[in-house]
Amino acid sequence: MPVDTGTLIAFALASLAVYLAPGPDMAYIGGTAMSRGMRSGIWAALGTTSGAALQALACAFGVSALFLASPILFEIVRWAGVAYLAYLGIRMLRAKEAGAIADMPAQPPAVLMAKGAAINILNPKIALFFLAFLPQFADPARGAVSHQLLLLGGLFSFGALLWCLTQAVAFSYAGRLIAARPRVRLWQERMTGGIMLVFAGVLALSGARR
Repeated sequence: MPVDTGTLIAFALASLAVYLAPGPDMAYIGGTAMSRGMRSGIWAALGTTSGAALQALACAFGVSALFLASPILFEIVRWAGVAYLAYLGIRMLRAKEAGAIADMPAQPPAVLMAKGAAINILNPKIALFFLAFLPQFADPARGAVSHQLLLLGGLFSFGALLWCLTQAVAFSYAGRLIAARPRVRLWQERMTGGIMLVFAGVLALSGARR
């Protein structure tokens, strides 16, 4: 077995703590599920999880380490992430200023997934996280480290998917409770937009790579 049982238990507990920490992906899933319903929230969750899974895969194959070795590339992606989060936040802040959130046009699943995936792909701090987190639970004595990182990354992504789907369901029910109050939904959308802008600011200020 590439990873022993004790290590898996420690990894699961550490992963749970990571899942519970708020982030832009949680804000995106919550905002989407509350304003557009459970199905849209699920697509958003699949998108954010896909983005995180790609980052974990890149870590396992050493791509992330090569990427982080280039300060210029790191900064380009970081500022692209800042711009993207700011774009999402501003759109949410300005959404339906003269109407009800319930009237917003539907978005195709591919668009919802792409938006969610971009949140994690364009955040180089996710790559830093996996490079710092996954190797702690790998042991060269138990075989190829890359295989262990693949397993750990897959387990982390699966757990993240379950957690994100749970969020989508929970937030969609919360959205139903305020469905009859367009003004409340409007302010919920704006608050989510404000949270996105906060995360954009945090990413912009986190210039130190370590």
